[in-house]
Amino acid sequence: MPELRWVEGAVPRRLQLVISPSGIGRASDNQVVLKDFSVSRHHARLEKRGDNWCVVDLGSTNGIKVNASYVTDATLSDGDELQVGNFTLSYHRGESSAGFSVNSSTFLRTLEEFREDFRIEPGQVKPGTQSTAATPRERVLEALAQVARTLLEVEELEPVLDKVMAAIFEQLPAERAYILLFTPQGQAELRIARSRGGTPLAEAPVSQTILDLVSRQKVAVLTSDAQADERFAAGLSVRLHQIRSAMCAPLWHRDRVIGVLFVDTPLAIGCFTTEHLDLLTALANYAAVAIDRARLNDHIREARRIRERLERYHSPGVVEAIVGRQRSTGDAERHETREVSVLFADMVGFTARCEGMEPPDVARFLGEFFTLASDSVFEVGGTLDKFIGDAAMAFFGAPLEQPDHAERAVLAALALRRRLKAWNHEREVAGLDVVEVRMAVNSGLVVVGDIGSATRVDYTILGNAVNVASRLEDAVAQPGQIVLGAATQRAIAHLFPTEHLGNVQLRGLQGKLPVFRLMTEEITGVGD
Repeated sequence: MPELRWVEGAVPRRLQLVISPSGIGRASDNQVVLKDFSVSRHHARLEKRGDNWCVVDLGSTNGIKVNASYVTDATLSDGDELQVGNFTLSYHRGESSAGFSVNSSTFLRTLEEFREDFRIEPGQVKPGTQSTAATPRERVLEALAQVARTLLEVEELEPVLDKVMAAIFEQLPAERAYILLFTPQGQAELRIARSRGGTPLAEAPVSQTILDLVSRQKVAVLTSDAQADERFAAGLSVRLHQIRSAMCAPLWHRDRVIGVLFVDTPLAIGCFTTEHLDLLTALANYAAVAIDRARLNDHIREARRIRERLERYHSPGVVEAIVGRQRSTGDAERHETREVSVLFADMVGFTARCEGMEPPDVARFLGEFFTLASDSVFEVGGTLDKFIGDAAMAFFGAPLEQPDHAERAVLAALALRRRLKAWNHEREVAGLDVVEVRMAVNSGLVVVGDIGSATRVDYTILGNAVNVASRLEDAVAQPGQIVLGAATQRAIAHLFPTEHLGNVQLRGLQGKLPVFRLMTEEITGVGD
């Protein structure tokens, strides 16, 4: 691979040319950083044209020479010498490093090149391809075979990160390792940082320049001396951590980069080789697949938890509508004011009935009644709010808007009467007494959403309309009756016959309220 070689402060350096264009200059965003005022901030650039590399002067103060002659744009040949300020750089087309020390070299390895060499992703390995254990490729693949099974068997994110850390220290001579994941906004967030002994670390000394280089240009980077490499110089952090040998690889899967792996070793220069860089790059690929898989599993578990929670309150059809709406808009449930209809259904004489029953029999009896109530509410797309002792509370018109919420509430009450009639017939056949229920429906504005403490919330409604419905059921409704508030009666009067019971003073409320009875005796085909 073509490369540049030069000496800086008696230290030999070289850079493999994989990025076109590659900048040369004093500023730290260049690929070749030359810290001397004889060099302009952005002095020149190297760019690939076909099979050749060319050097272009960017209007520098001191110009650029190729083989002692000033040029503004020149095609480079093997062995050409470039004079940039006080520095002499030599261009080489091959990879021979005879007579050249790499102890302080920097290497970049593109993901595209790595894929071509190793073919570790599904579908990339050619049938019948064989290699000997002595090759770097085989050693990398053998190491990955040990890591892959462990990584891909873990289903949750935090254990995956732990396994990645363990694999790094098992396979690489690194003293410290860091995993940074990108947020949806593109910010690098440190997720885990440890030393070889397992001690947690507080920060990751990775410069923004390196993060941008690795993630945006999709290259893995190795430096044998980070103290002397401007691109690794995260200011005070690098000096305080005494970083010398370091590598950084993107967490990549196909063409997507979700974060970076960074490893380093303090004090010692030249601890990592290009084979180590390949291993880190491959490990980063497996890690990214495992992290993506763990995140997906976390999402599935959260979605399952939300669905199970919704199924406590809503019919299957309503649950599907809510989940579908959240998928399309990304909105979760929140507090909001909504006009709804509230239904209370309470068994008559429950306390006296259960006085002589054993607790398991009481639970079984309540379970049968609550099943009737739930089925009746879900039948018309209502929301089951809660069971209160021997009473059931439901509402209609939330979380999905239902303009006909009053009609749905009345239909649910009539459906419960129908199911109660069938249940009582079975009880009579078995020699048991019949069960009677008082019901009330009231409509009005409420606050609906997740309401509760920091540790426990319920999806419920609050408001005066709820209190009125509860009072109507408790103080007005007679056994077998369905009573209605004024707003409910106005909404369904054209559909069902009603009777005005007069104006009633309800406990805790000022003024009398008009109350109506649903004339169930005149309704056929719904509650019978």
